[in-house]
Formats: sequence, C-alpha cells, structure tokens
Amino acid sequence: WLGHLSNLPRFVIHATTPPQVIIITIMELTLTEFSNIPGHMRSLNILRDLSSVADLIEICFNTTTDTEDRSQVDQMRRNAHDSEFLNWAPRMIDVISLPLSGFVWEDKGKIIGNVSLVPFRQNGRRIYLIANVATHPDYRRRGIGRILTDMAMQRAREKGANALWLHVREDNPGAVQLYRDLGFRERMRRTEWYAASGTVPRGQHENSLKIRPRSTRDWDTQRNWLERAYPSDTDWYQQHSWTAFGPGLWKSIYRLITDIDVSQWAIEAASKLQGVVSCRAKENHQSYTWLAIPPRPAPQPLTNLLLHARRSFSHTHGLHLEYPVGPADQSIRAAGFSPRRTLLWMESPGQQPN
Repeated sequence: WLGHLSNLPRFVIHATTPPQVIIITIMELTLTEFSNIPGHMRSLNILRDLSSVADLIEICFNTTTDTEDRSQVDQMRRNAHDSEFLNWAPRMIDVISLPLSGFVWEDKGKIIGNVSLVPFRQNGRRIYLIANVATHPDYRRRGIGRILTDMAMQRAREKGANALWLHVREDNPGAVQLYRDLGFRERMRRTEWYAASGTVPRGQHENSLKIRPRSTRDWDTQRNWLERAYPSDTDWYQQHSWTAFGPGLWKSIYRLITDIDVSQWAIEAASKLQGVVSCRAKENHQSYTWLAIPPRPAPQPLTNLLLHARRSFSHTHGLHLEYPVGPADQSIRAAGFSPRRTLLWMESPGQQPN
C-alpha cells in the first residue's frame, strides 16, 4: 500500500516529529484511502483464479471483444481445468508470454478486479505488458483499476523490467487519462481492420496499374516499408520474422520447415513500386495481412492491391490487418475493410538504473 502514497493527500512532517507519529500518520492516511473500497487486493493464484478472471473479463469487455479475444478467454478457462498446464505453469510465470501473474481484487470470495503481467524478451531486455485491467461494473469509479495497475507496475519494476507497455482503446478516454496519470506516454496508434470472406468487387481499372507476384527486386524497399510500419521497438509483442517474407531458395526452405504459408503481391504504377501485401493463411482462423507501403501511399493502387488480396483469400475466414493510423485509412476502407478498434500503445519506463 505504501506505493500509493503519492496519490494520497499531502501532509507536513516537521523535523521534530517522532518516528512513531510519522508511521501512524502514514497508516491512518493509507487506511482512510482504502476504507471506501470493499474487499482486498492479493496476488493472482493461477491454480484457482483463472476461471473467475475469465468470467470477469467476459463481463467487462463483452461489447468490445472479437473472435480472437473470445478464443483467448476460452483458452483461459480450458487452462483452469488442465492438470498438465497447472502442473508446469507456476514454474514458467516469468518465462513465457502468458498472463500467469498479476493481481486480483476480491470481495466476499468473488473476484471483482484484475490486472495481468505478461513478460516478453527483446535483445536481452525484459519488457512487461500490463493487460486485462478489469473492474466489475458494480465496483467501478472507486479506484480499484488504478490501484491494481499501480501495483502491477511496481511488481514489474521489482522483477527488473526495462520497460512497461499497455494497450488501451482510443474510445476509452477515462482509461487513457488514468494511464497518463500513472506515467504512461503514447508511443503509437494502430487500427485493427477486418475484411469478411466471400464475393469481392474488382478494383477500379487503371491502365498504369499492374499487380504481380512479389519479386526479388522488391525486397529491399518492401523491408524498409515493413520496418517503418512495424518498428523494431515493438517486435517484443508482434515477434515478426521478416525472414519469412524474404525472397530466395533458403527463405523458401525456411518457410517450408516452419510451416509458414505466405502469399505476396506487389503493385506498380508506371513501372514504379507502389506497395506489397503479404498474407499468411491460418487454418480455421482469419488470415493475417501485412502492408509494405510508402508513408503517403497513392490511394487507388493501395485499394486495388488489398482487393486483390481479398479475392485471393475469399475462401478463408476473412483477412485481419493491423496498421498505424494515418494516410492509408481511407484506402483500406475503400477495399472493404472495417475497423474493429484503434489501440493506443503506451509505454512507461522500467526499473531506473542505479
């Protein structure tokens, strides 16, 4: 609780104040701060809490979840009853990128608040994602989410985190302000798009436009555009391997060995490269799409390229695309993609060097 004193009312301690009085004053203020909140906070126990946390997440985000989100919640429930998972998971809390640690708020035996800590590694750096921040609707506006998030930040720094990250929906200004107050700063804004399968119209015909398979000569430009749109400082989360997209025999062998099925097309206008789209099919899931385009793409070539990708994958469960908010938005919409959500990626410093 002492970690929350920065949020409590200010008080003055004179040099002559006895230490015992200082301690009592601090505890009185702390107890006063928490006295209006029923229940208590404790560490997540994955051996008994996973099902309740899954239920809470479903209640809190039932109007904003998509198929992938629901799949993750269902997996959490399955893990709660998987004896093999529960046997090895407690030993892997700080190793694998799963929500196996964090804090819950409990009232009368019922979990009504949650925050998860998910560890990642990037070039020797320890990064923690703060996720699943949820408070039951009946307990909101009492500061539970703030307290849980603050404690998760402290725990991550105690574990030697070099950086803390979280994602928050653009249309949740209250949460955005909360995280700013806790020291997070926006690093980027990305929209998740979805295009359904089925019949797809053809793009607007222009004699100067040509769609063809991606070739070796496109690779250097394509990679530069990919690295701009999906920067290296977020690789800890996406864990992209551009090797899977590269040309050449060895890259083809790599894709074969790792069972990565990627289709790629380029579009030219007057013999000049305008963009490359890469689509990876996933059985019984949406196919994932990556765009490599210049900072200010020409609208029609981009729309035509995405329509071509949709036609080529019309037999799948639709296309998923994540891309930074900006000049490409209008062309993506014109290709039949609908925005699911726009997320702010926010970062806070980790453990301060001595």
